[in-house]
Amino acid sequence: MNSRLLPAVPLFLVAVLSSCARQSAVRVVAADEGLGLIEGTVIYEDGRPAKGATVSAFPLDRGLAAKVPSADTDELGHFQINHLWLGKFAVTAKKEDEGYPDTNSGFYSDSKIAPITLSLSHPFATDTILLGPKAGFLVGTVTDAVTGAPLDPCVDFHRASDPNNFLSSDGLVNAKYRVLVPSDRDVIMKIWHQGYLPWYYPGANHKSEAKPLRLKSGEERTLYIRLQPGNDASDAGCNTSLCFPHCRP
Repeated sequence: MNSRLLPAVPLFLVAVLSSCARQSAVRVVAADEGLGLIEGTVIYEDGRPAKGATVSAFPLDRGLAAKVPSADTDELGHFQINHLWLGKFAVTAKKEDEGYPDTNSGFYSDSKIAPITLSLSHPFATDTILLGPKAGFLVGTVTDAVTGAPLDPCVDFHRASDPNNFLSSDGLVNAKYRVLVPSDRDVIMKIWHQGYLPWYYPGANHKSEAKPLRLKSGEERTLYIRLQPGNDASDAGCNTSLCFPHCRP
């Protein structure tokens, strides 16, 4: 009889392990199922619906390796972002072609964004997003001052009142550029490219000679930037704590 009972023990264990594995899998799938939905309307300062704005839901309680969930608004300014996981999100809107940058960046906006929380009991949320503040436009070209060859430089923008509030990138300003600058704020601008002296607004090669750039809402200013060949090891690379590797000295 004992010989007949022994095989039943591992079968029972297998059944328990199989059952536990199924329960574990169900819990994981439920957490990442994407039950959440955020919808609403994007409007201009005067209350008109904003057609063609891009709305993004930035996760606040987890990292994100993939693309930020987003959606464009329709003719009535309505948007819907579905298949979201449960958690906290900062929902922002932008329409850069009209001068409205993504307010998720503190560089462009001083306003705090109230988070939206999705949970099992409240997986859906509705939000009304006000575009703005409208930025200023900086347009122009960047070239070698001697040869006229186009250059794709590195750029640093930072608030004159707060150097830690900055925007640094190697693709923000190209040989031919159009970039948004926070309106009614003093901004320090530096352009740098390997093999060239740094350029500070309004055209200086030394940081001590830099002047604040200030644009009004919707204002467009043209800058033709000419970089002088040379090397200043004391002022090479980015001035901010975050910098692309090839933008470092």
